[in-house]
Amino acid sequence: MPNASITDQFSKHTEGILDCTQNGILAIDTTRTVKDCNKAAGQLLGRNPQDLIGMPLQKVIDTNHNYISRVIETGQPEFSLPIKINERNIIVHYAPLYMGNKIMGAVAIFKDISESDQLIKELECLRHQYNQLESFIDTSFDGIMIADAHGQVIKVNKAHMRLTGLNKSNFVGKNINDLFSQGIFKYESLTAKCLREGRTVTGFQYINPTKKDLVITASPVFNNNGSMAGVIANLRDLTELNQLKEKLKMSQVLNTRGHIELSNVLKENLRQDKIVATSPEMIKVLNMSERVAQTDTTILLTGESGAGKEIVARIIHHVSDRANGNFIQINCGAIPENLLEAELFGYEAGAFTGARRQGKAGLFELANNGSILLDEIAEMPINLQVKLLRVLQEQETFRVGGTTTIKLNARVIAATNKNLWECVNQGSFREDLFYRINVVPINVPPLRQRRDDIIPLVMNFCKCFQEKYHVNKFFAPEALSVLEAYQWPGNVRELKNVIERLIILCEDNIISDQLVAEQLNRNPRLTLDPVVVNSLLPLKDAQEKLERDLLQLALDKYKTTRKAAQALGIAHSSVVRKLARHDIKSVQLWTTSIDS
Repeated sequence: MPNASITDQFSKHTEGILDCTQNGILAIDTTRTVKDCNKAAGQLLGRNPQDLIGMPLQKVIDTNHNYISRVIETGQPEFSLPIKINERNIIVHYAPLYMGNKIMGAVAIFKDISESDQLIKELECLRHQYNQLESFIDTSFDGIMIADAHGQVIKVNKAHMRLTGLNKSNFVGKNINDLFSQGIFKYESLTAKCLREGRTVTGFQYINPTKKDLVITASPVFNNNGSMAGVIANLRDLTELNQLKEKLKMSQVLNTRGHIELSNVLKENLRQDKIVATSPEMIKVLNMSERVAQTDTTILLTGESGAGKEIVARIIHHVSDRANGNFIQINCGAIPENLLEAELFGYEAGAFTGARRQGKAGLFELANNGSILLDEIAEMPINLQVKLLRVLQEQETFRVGGTTTIKLNARVIAATNKNLWECVNQGSFREDLFYRINVVPINVPPLRQRRDDIIPLVMNFCKCFQEKYHVNKFFAPEALSVLEAYQWPGNVRELKNVIERLIILCEDNIISDQLVAEQLNRNPRLTLDPVVVNSLLPLKDAQEKLERDLLQLALDKYKTTRKAAQALGIAHSSVVRKLARHDIKSVQLWTTSIDS
């Protein structure tokens, strides 16, 4: 009997192995009756495998049974037929079952692909996320390089190639240390240092192909078990960033100053003299200077010490019709009274003991057909003020010890950092001379009132001192913010000195905000008034209370955390951290706004 024979064969050959596979298997005889069923098939069908034996196939699975009939009749297998069993996606393979050369039935093999479909969807999602990440990396303005735990480069983006001037083949698949040995990097690779020390490092790198100075931050990437998986290095062109910031500043100036424009003559003189002026306040001063320079009127320059009065005086001379004449400058407070008269007006031979045998022409004579700057005019002695008044009124003078009138044709530009009218009221300056020199007053604003000039001035001074000391040092963006927020009591002169000091003292290539803050806080004007203690309390409580009161006082007065930090003489980040610790709320306004 065929049916008994098949049953015997199934029992003998398949009973031990059918339950070992994860795929469901049904053995079917030629009458389409289930003769055997493994555990996996029972689980898929949701039935006890023993209950299925002896049941017609059509009662076991709801599907097109023509396939199984065709397999039994033709002996040709049917592969990858999709069906659904209990809401699960199943693939069925039908294969004929032979006994010798005779077909005795068929085997149905069920494979659950629901999990595979889910994996495919997850893979598609991962592929989409990967493509997005690739797109983000490639569109980043900063250069990005990814290396594995052995320092072998895995990926570089387009910005990296732009900054380094090299393509992917120069990096991908290469060890980062090889790039240093090949001379592409001038200094040790920061990626290698990050791998060695297991921490984020930031530093400066010179790239030979593009001759660029780059700021690089290399950050470690760790596995779940805490071991280092690789490094991501971020590259920035500091020169590029500073140029962009300067362009932004200039754009803002152009948008706000409206009709104020510099003539081509003044622009050329600014370029030749390397004069930096981008703020609306300074542009107005320069435009007024250019207008009055076309006349021969006397000009009075006022403003704080170091604000740039001498520079304005030179501009007036250079854009006037007297540009081909001499520009003479004298500090009235720097020369003793008994010598000042001889210096200004000259002297005849034998006019006084020690006088030259041939006499000497005075500075007013040397400035003939040119300009003379009388700096610190408030310091001029009263008796010389009388003689200066005559020079201004009559345009003539006498040498010391002389009797011959000397005609003069010199423009007089006076400058002072004092309030001349107060000097008049105090009796140290003649009122008639005040009115004579105060024909066209021009006030040069202090640097804190024209903050748009700070960064361009920093860049200009930095370049000058780089050339002077043969170094390549640059300011971190955070350091520039500290410089912008400072009050600059010494104005441009103080700024220049600070930049030179920072260039000399900085041991790294990047000048940090911390170093800038340290140098600025050495200014004695930033010292606080002494604290008065009226009663005893624990020292720790006193420190906490004092710190909180000072923070609150600084915020109430200066409104912004950056200005508060400057007044307290600490870094901006320290103020933010202390405010959070004391739970003091701060209202952030423009941290670099011009003081009203």
